[in-house]
Amino acid sequence: MTSSEKECLLRLEEKLDQVQKSVEKNAKEISDLKATVNMGKGAVKALVWIGSIITAIIGAVKIGENV
Repeated sequence: MTSSEKECLLRLEEKLDQVQKSVEKNAKEISDLKATVNMGKGAVKALVWIGSIITAIIGAVKIGENV
């Protein structure tokens, strides 16, 4: 194997290492993003439940006033 081939292989190895690090970083960021999205979904569900309960209470009070 010539020295230029060895240099080329070394550069390819370095590039592959960089790509691997980038992929690992992206995988971690995707996991963090999924966790954030799930937290947001949970917050929306909680707000819907709270809004429904408040609406039911207000409706019951208004019906009680009309009786």
